[in-house]
Amino acid sequence: MPIARSSLAGAATGVVLLAGAVGFGVGLPEVVENPGATAGELPKLPDRLDARFVSVSSSTPNDFKADSPEDVADAEEIAKAFGDAEKRAVKGLAGVYGDVEVRYYRDIEASLAAASDPTGQTAAAEMVVTVVPGPAGPVLPQGPFENNQNGAHYELKKLGGHPCAVQWVEAIDPTTNAPTGEEPTGANYQIECHAQLDGVTFDIVSNGLDPKEYVHYVELLLELTEEG
Repeated sequence: MPIARSSLAGAATGVVLLAGAVGFGVGLPEVVENPGATAGELPKLPDRLDARFVSVSSSTPNDFKADSPEDVADAEEIAKAFGDAEKRAVKGLAGVYGDVEVRYYRDIEASLAAASDPTGQTAAAEMVVTVVPGPAGPVLPQGPFENNQNGAHYELKKLGGHPCAVQWVEAIDPTTNAPTGEEPTGANYQIECHAQLDGVTFDIVSNGLDPKEYVHYVELLLELTEEG
């Protein structure tokens, strides 16, 4: 299946999310004057979390099921675009937080499915991980006041023992514009949490994961990072 105009469209969305990594740092500790860990001491983030989530900058044409020279070139273009976006995010954050690591992970297989879905109802989950030295600050992407209005929710809570901000929307009936009462799925959620490992802070932002899935991937990320 050609991926030039299908997956590249999904990839563009991811680059936008990754570019926002500079904004995600709002709750991170400022560490320029006392940076603690250096770039060489920051943990190396894994290229893959599992068969589902891949660091797009480290992806290969096989991840995109590329089966022609054109598809291979497109897949390599996607990986380079994300690598460049990660470098820009690191550069933007460095002036505030010192040494930083940034990785963007995406459900590539779901991206391929979304690209070929004529209804536009299929979405791919994604995560941005930002690592800085020092202890975590509060997670308040929308400020300290929780909000539950008109089917949109902004909640400050702990997930898996980590301080988090959970934003989600209720399923809406398009004919009545009223909540359906259906259980929200991963597509309804954006979650941000801070996690600690060996004196550094992980700021982890996801789109498309429900809280249970999110906690699973946070723990998997920390485990794989610790294993090195």
